[in-house]
Amino acid sequence: MLRTAPCFLLAVCLLVSPARARLSPQQLDAVKGWIATDAAERPDIETLNLPDGLTREEAQEVTEQVWSLIKEAHPVGQSPLGPLPKTVQESKQNGKLDVEASVLPLGEHNMPYVTLRREQQTLDAGRPLFLCLHGGGQNGKAKGPHSWPINSREMQAQIQLSLGVYPSEGIYWIPRMADDRLGRWWHYHNQQAIDQVIDHAIMHWGVDPNRVYLLGISEGGYGTDILTPFMADRFAGGCAMAAGVGLGNPPANLRNVAFRTDVGAQDNMFDRKGLAVAFHEELDKLHEADPEGYTHSINVQKGRGHGINYALGPKWMAEHTRTPFPAKVVWVDKPLHKHRRDRFYWVQFNDSQREGLNRVVGQADRDAGKIALAAEQLSPETKDVHPTHLSEMATDAKPLSGTSLTLLLSDELVNLDQTIEIEVNGQATGSVTPSRSAADIVASLAERPDPTMAATCRVEIEVP
Repeated sequence: MLRTAPCFLLAVCLLVSPARARLSPQQLDAVKGWIATDAAERPDIETLNLPDGLTREEAQEVTEQVWSLIKEAHPVGQSPLGPLPKTVQESKQNGKLDVEASVLPLGEHNMPYVTLRREQQTLDAGRPLFLCLHGGGQNGKAKGPHSWPINSREMQAQIQLSLGVYPSEGIYWIPRMADDRLGRWWHYHNQQAIDQVIDHAIMHWGVDPNRVYLLGISEGGYGTDILTPFMADRFAGGCAMAAGVGLGNPPANLRNVAFRTDVGAQDNMFDRKGLAVAFHEELDKLHEADPEGYTHSINVQKGRGHGINYALGPKWMAEHTRTPFPAKVVWVDKPLHKHRRDRFYWVQFNDSQREGLNRVVGQADRDAGKIALAAEQLSPETKDVHPTHLSEMATDAKPLSGTSLTLLLSDELVNLDQTIEIEVNGQATGSVTPSRSAADIVASLAERPDPTMAATCRVEIEVP
């Protein structure tokens, strides 16, 4: 590794001219074996001696090669999510659509789901994906994981809305809660399901990674309110309907996500309307301070209670796309159901066992060749409670001194052909001459199978 002055900055990308731009058959075999190895047992990616010093065009070629290997390593026939489904029209028999649920295993849980493909014209790729969370919730007295009829009924309602009310183009993935006795879409097995479905849809269903949307109604709206900020870099938009949550679910994380709430003017049970309004008032403040971010909309539907018009929000949301490498990221890092995200856009924590409520703000200035970071711990503790009514915590910001972060860089973010100055917490920590690296491309795609978010150079920094 190249260490630059001062000692806080490490460049993971070495400056060595590649023997060839594209990976050779032998190198591809080595990469294939590395990908096939369990993540916990993989050797250091640098042991594969893959080329670096790539040009932008060469890095794109290598990304395409590695992406093919990633898809081969996850064959569609071995996944319970299966191949691209037929369109709704193709699936009809005698004008009638018979919808059957499949099952996604999630450790000790099994999640029933339905996948619907609405398509007016056949597309090879670029499809939007809508993840639709139903209402209902938790019934601790249910006799079994899928025995509560309310959750089954609410799943059926989402199916009907997906067929006739939501936007007419796209793939709709409609899960049923994996265990009625637990409920709650923010539980960790649901986080896992969402990641798995998005990854699979990108690899095998021709889904555009930058057109993935999360929506939900009532209990599903709470899930959307909570999960969209938590895993914001996976979505182009979120739409919570008939729901509202507290500011402890950080609105700040929604800088680069289009976020919408539709709620009835008379929907006051559990303070749904009040919480939704307060949440968007906070987004108003954030947008005023940062006009290039925080696209959002709230529609308090007059004369409505808990039942509202469900067509408006998804239509608004679907008009937006994700920028995979935004110039600015704001990440309030905290656990949800005792798990954290390691990556948020182009910033990654290297310590999976970190604690506390943390915030990282990253700003890339392409023209100036500079990246500025603010990395702070807002509180040494977090509240391990039900997040729906979680209020914003009192904070006392301190530098995250000694914390190791990795910047996942791409030519979409900065010019990798020029030196980049790094500043952390207002302190210049040195400069790095980046190098596009096949090893970094492989590691990035193995961690997250999304070619639009593939990092071609990784830079490790230590917060002073």
